[in-house]
Amino acid sequence: MLRSFLSALAAISLLWAVVVAAGCSGAPKSTEDENTTDLREIAKAYSVTISAHRRPPKSLDEIKSVLADLHEANLVGKPEDVLKSSRDGQPYVIILGADLGATRSGEVLAYEKKGAGGKRYVLSMDFNVGQISDADFAKATFAMGHLPAKD
Repeated sequence: MLRSFLSALAAISLLWAVVVAAGCSGAPKSTEDENTTDLREIAKAYSVTISAHRRPPKSLDEIKSVLADLHEANLVGKPEDVLKSSRDGQPYVIILGADLGATRSGEVLAYEKKGAGGKRYVLSMDFNVGQISDADFAKATFAMGHLPAKD
């Protein structure tokens, strides 16, 4: 019981620190495209989960919960919008259990399920977000040995 309380207190403290760091007027409007913003916000929620629980997220519900808290603080978009690509209309694929930030690598942590125009947005373990071609995606390495589903 005490451990649960302390974990919740740590999560609230971390969330409060994020809010204070962002300032009272809310998050500034970003000039990056929506998919880049989505993946950065997913990385933020993933990192907050690791900080609060001292472990990577085990479920998408944990990420959704953090996104909901961050949205309530006006720091990210609505969770249902953040978690779905506006280009392919599909939920982003998020690899759960990887320790984001523990090592800086180019392994893919999250990505567009289908992408558009022969490219997909990806989030790598080194916090980089960008587009890669379908050919490069087929050759990419993924966190936790993940293998993307074949279309």
